[in-house]
Amino acid sequence: MSGGLLRTNPINTDNVNTTKAADRLNRFHEVQQVTFSFLFFFALLTGCRSFRQNHPGTDRNPTVISIGSVRNLPIGSSVTVQGTVIVASGSFASSSPYGYAIQDNTSGIYIIDSIPSKFRLGELIKVTGTSQKTNGMLAINKRSVTRKGKSPHIAPLLIRTGNVNNGTEGLLVHTGGILDSLKGDLPYGYKLFINDGSGTLTVFVNTSTGLLDGISPWKVLDSLSVTGFLAQYDGTFEIEPRVLGDIRVLSRD
Repeated sequence: MSGGLLRTNPINTDNVNTTKAADRLNRFHEVQQVTFSFLFFFALLTGCRSFRQNHPGTDRNPTVISIGSVRNLPIGSSVTVQGTVIVASGSFASSSPYGYAIQDNTSGIYIIDSIPSKFRLGELIKVTGTSQKTNGMLAINKRSVTRKGKSPHIAPLLIRTGNVNNGTEGLLVHTGGILDSLKGDLPYGYKLFINDGSGTLTVFVNTSTGLLDGISPWKVLDSLSVTGFLAQYDGTFEIEPRVLGDIRVLSRD
């Protein structure tokens, strides 16, 4: 067809519009998918942060918190603490679950250890576990423990016999008073009741400490000096001596 314009096939506008609409729909789906993925990731990240804040011991490298902080968390919280051993492993095994006690500069706490351990007084250790109540006393049920070396000496807190409460539970304490009465609680231990004029306090001597040797070396009206771990048993606070020298007779009538 010479001398004329080359004719082309007419454009089908219906096909073009359909293609453009399909492209727009595909782009919309792509943007929607990216947005959804971002929102899902953000929600997951936020949720993980929130979970870690409420469960500080769940990270692979858990954050160490103070023992005092554990006392403000709900029972059943996963926690990691670090402190100095103030009760050696197994010292109170005759009356309590096998374990030991540690203290930092805020508080102290008993550690329940299902696998018998051999931690000695003065060791610095890091413990991860779950908080729980044991006969009314706050404790940590250990999942893992790491030795961190030696620690500075922990000096006992001087208290009056009538001035014990939840704020002093778990601490290494020292007191003294007149022995009002005593009674056996075998095979678990021996109970002494002392008073410095501010109120009566129970001293519980575990048979597992070896301090009794089958007989009581103390007599009513003895003036005693007592150092030990401040525990709680069903609402009653008790000082639990650990080693020879934690109970001394100052005078005897």
